[in-house]
Amino acid sequence: MTKAKVLVLGSNGQLGSDLVEVLDREVELIKFTRKEFNVERDSIDKLPEKVDYIINCISYHKTDECEDYPDKSFKINSSFVYELSKFCQKNNITLFHISTDYVFDGAKENPYKEEDEPNPLNIYGLSKFAGEKAVQNYMDKFFIFRVSSLFGKVGASGKGGNFVETMIRLAKNGTPLKVVADQYMAPTHTLDIARAIRQFIINNIKDYGIYHCCNSGSCSWYEFTKKIFELANIDYPVSKTTYEEYETKARRPKYSVLDNSKISKYYKMKNWEDALAEYLKIKGYVKAQCLNS
Repeated sequence: MTKAKVLVLGSNGQLGSDLVEVLDREVELIKFTRKEFNVERDSIDKLPEKVDYIINCISYHKTDECEDYPDKSFKINSSFVYELSKFCQKNNITLFHISTDYVFDGAKENPYKEEDEPNPLNIYGLSKFAGEKAVQNYMDKFFIFRVSSLFGKVGASGKGGNFVETMIRLAKNGTPLKVVADQYMAPTHTLDIARAIRQFIINNIKDYGIYHCCNSGSCSWYEFTKKIFELANIDYPVSKTTYEEYETKARRPKYSVLDNSKISKYYKMKNWEDALAEYLKIKGYVKAQCLNS
């Protein structure tokens, strides 16, 4: 059986690197890092036309910075996605496009479903929503995977790590920690997203559309921090703060938990606590036997 030919854009990022690892022996893989294909500079024609799938992991996701650079945000998260969508449609390529829970405003009190109406609160979410609409309006064969609160072993490009690594580093440095206790989300291991995408590709799934691809369950950022320290056996005090007290340039949804029921038809996402435990094991913070105790 002929292997699918898959192009990963942003192949050295947090999700991209996990995709490369998961897909490497399953498909004919082509990898473009952010430097090898710079969406702000390079023409879409630089991309190979004869591939079966493109997975777009390229995003400008520094949420507060996006407020200062809206043009850059829309160039990367919207305009490029529009060009990519037309390119894929023209060449009969199936696109996996990664979007975000920040397309929602957080007004709900139960998990968001795929059919819920987006209402972004910030430039990042708005530019990502515009990217979603470009994919939907210009393509037939696409998967939009909305993800949330990512952590992966190589860290987020441009962010200098991820939330898990930041909390562990701050604790080791003895930095006082005050973490928001009334903003809720679904922390998600990028390795699980990569596994889900692999499942769609190797099974040639054609049920196109939007999917919420996040780990199951939910927690506040405070609860997430406490669980990180518990699993990593770090005894360090964490105090609570509120969404209102923790000022940021960009407004964020107070509740952005995604309902992943739809994707479970094809791939069952782990609970966020189990996903975190696996991540901490991979990173060497937790001994293997501790996960089974």
